[in-house]
Amino acid sequence: MSRRQEIVDIIKTRLQSISIANGYGNDIVKVDEWAMSKLQDKDMPALVVRDTGSSADNGVSGSCTYRLQIEIDVLVSDKDTTMQMLRSVMSDVLHAIGSESDDFYEYRTFNGDEVLVEHQDKLYGGTRMKFTVVYDAPEWEI
Repeated sequence: MSRRQEIVDIIKTRLQSISIANGYGNDIVKVDEWAMSKLQDKDMPALVVRDTGSSADNGVSGSCTYRLQIEIDVLVSDKDTTMQMLRSVMSDVLHAIGSESDDFYEYRTFNGDEVLVEHQDKLYGGTRMKFTVVYDAPEWEI
């Protein structure tokens, strides 16, 4: 398995741990990688993880430093409190990604977010949160 896939898997595992029982403010219903199917109301709040690109610098002695771009879409719908829930889930995501532990020692930064709201039969809120994960891998591997 590539180091890049390991990092995506770590992120998904951390996001799947977001629950009130684990000390967060919300229970995440679904975490998906590159959401291959349309999400339904019953799936929310939902998180969609994407590794959208990277840049690389060749290092010394056969290593390469990557800057992996990660996007996490947050999707919520909760009657009258959709926007409050959206902000609360965003906070949970930041805490989950930013927590220090032995499973995720790579350097990571939060690069901002973009909030979107849609009115259909009810209010849907979403945001795309952008992160960069910096990691090393052997030259010619990801």
